[in-house]
Amino acid sequence: MKIIIFGGNGFVGSHLVKNLKHEKNKIKIFGNKSYSKKGSNLIYYNKKNFKNILRKISPDVIIFLSGNSYPNNTLKDETYDFRSNNIVLQELLQVLAETNFKKSFFYTSSIAVYGSIIKKNFVEENHKLNPESYYGLSKLIAEKQIEYFSNKYNLNSTVLRLSSVYGPGLKRQIVYKIIKETLTSKSIKLLGNARDRRQLLYVKDCARMIIKLIIKKPKGFNLFNLSSGRKIKILDILKISDKILKKKTKHKFLNIIKSPLLPALSNKKFLDKIGYIKFTDIKFGIKETIDWLKSRD
Repeated sequence: MKIIIFGGNGFVGSHLVKNLKHEKNKIKIFGNKSYSKKGSNLIYYNKKNFKNILRKISPDVIIFLSGNSYPNNTLKDETYDFRSNNIVLQELLQVLAETNFKKSFFYTSSIAVYGSIIKKNFVEENHKLNPESYYGLSKLIAEKQIEYFSNKYNLNSTVLRLSSVYGPGLKRQIVYKIIKETLTSKSIKLLGNARDRRQLLYVKDCARMIIKLIIKKPKGFNLFNLSSGRKIKILDILKISDKILKKKTKHKFLNIIKSPLLPALSNKKFLDKIGYIKFTDIKFGIKETIDWLKSRD
């Protein structure tokens, strides 16, 4: 298959590209020159360039991973998400409509569209949405943009709501913080409390789930949660990291901030409609992340 990935230079994109190449697909990567300084094939995201790319490559699959990859990026710039995500996405969707694109389009959204959920542990795709950040709001608007174009122009579009993804290549978030500080310090301070838990998805599992969807070729407009279907205590991540590194790091929870009330995403729809996937054991995922981080020293 001929596959275009907008944002293929990023964390999830780089792992996805490696897996797709193993299947002998023809992959073409593009990055947004307005926001990226490094990476291959940087272009300005606009209708003219999108149209030229589609006419030249005539892809079977388009995957849109571009945009803000970290909610904190918008804390000082409320328009960042809308400029880097919604405006360029609108131009791409218009090109898909104008060129009568009838193959497969995939977009990565986020758990952030659900907002805080107190009473229910696992949520399915039809749960009420209540984003609580500009990042989450931008993702929700993007989902609605895609749904509108899918229904009006009969596009085969699939939105992927990702839980927290971790693994080799990511230099932020809780798993990276714990490993980095375990390697470099004798003590770790965390802002939350010892009862905090997170739902984590290993990046290679995320890539495998996306590939299974590409192979399945869902018709019409679709929504899927991409998650491991389970949560893990932050305390257990600390213990696993210590055990692998053979250290006894002191851990102190400061109880300064409350743990996010984001839910655990149910992956039942994906497993029922797309197929079974064996998720990577958290110990193995943390070990591979440790090995990657140590190799960079």
